[in-house]
Amino acid sequence: MRLGVGEARGMLLSGFNQEIYEKGLREEEKLSAIRNMLDLGLSKEQISGKYPEELIEKVLLETTNV
Repeated sequence: MRLGVGEARGMLLSGFNQEIYEKGLREEEKLSAIRNMLDLGLSKEQISGKYPEELIEKVLLETTNV
């Protein structure tokens, strides 16, 4: 089966958009997990063993700006 240029481009963009969407979901899941850990009283140092420092800082900034 041979695809036209427009069809091939559409498939590539569709796959790319799906990848971006899934990456966003994974990051949101991580942020949610970090929020839960902080709610349970875990320290930043304890959480940093499992999640990247940038995500922890992002959650801490969100919670202090609320």
